[in-house]
Amino acid sequence: MTPHLKGILMVSVSAFGFATLGIFAKFSYQMQFSFQSTLAWRFGLSALILFLLMSLKKEWRLSAKQWPPALLLGLVGYATQATIYFLALQHLSAGLTALILYAYPAFVTLLEWAIERKVPTKTTLFALLMAFVGIVLTTQVEGKVSLLGIGLALLSGIWYAVYLMVSSRVIHNTHPVPTTAFLSLGAALAFVTWAILGSGFDVPDAMGEGLLLLGIATVATVIPVIGIFYGIQLLGTSQTAILSTLEPVFTLLLGFVLLKETLEPVQLLGGALVLISVITLQLRQAYLRSRAVKVS
Repeated sequence: MTPHLKGILMVSVSAFGFATLGIFAKFSYQMQFSFQSTLAWRFGLSALILFLLMSLKKEWRLSAKQWPPALLLGLVGYATQATIYFLALQHLSAGLTALILYAYPAFVTLLEWAIERKVPTKTTLFALLMAFVGIVLTTQVEGKVSLLGIGLALLSGIWYAVYLMVSSRVIHNTHPVPTTAFLSLGAALAFVTWAILGSGFDVPDAMGEGLLLLGIATVATVIPVIGIFYGIQLLGTSQTAILSTLEPVFTLLLGFVLLKETLEPVQLLGGALVLISVITLQLRQAYLRSRAVKVS
């Protein structure tokens, strides 16, 4: 297998893994776990596995100056985004939630415009327009879509955009695997504390519950994080970002097969516009990076 094909496979596996998160979340609600406990197990087990991998791969580590901000970002930023996303899933289908969340590159662009005064080009503005028309179309099924769910899914995407901008400034040139380990540890601490102070920390008392929690930590978190890392190594950031748009597509398919979720044709059209917008924005960024390299 060529490195290029291997990279495509890695990113596809990563996208599939991330796509399972919403599905696992839906099943977790059926076992009567609070979402705080579910997320505490998700991030706690993920952190444990990643730290074990770091002990085996000696080059996977952060310096003493790098891990405290990663831990803090997990405690606040990562935990908040996961909370909003899980709350949205209580009101919307997994597929629709994923589609709305995946408009986050448009929110990143708007934040850069507002904060850094990066004036968007005509291509970027067209991509932004497609993204927001797509969002509107995905929510235009009268009586079938929760307004609260839509608001939470949008807020999840906006918060994720803010989180990405902050994290890119706080954590520089770090390896993604140990970074995710400390982010997960911070988020786990947040959710364990929340669960204990709230309704209590839920512990699985059946094999099925334990396997579900292990699945959400491994299949939906650890495996996709490592897959995306190797994908970037083999394909580069731009191609990896574009291939990652498979994630909401996989979520839609999994939701249909496992949860019997369906979307109306107008919602599918809206989702297609969101994904085209994401790809357009990524291609634009790739073009700008290539020009910068040529100039330098």
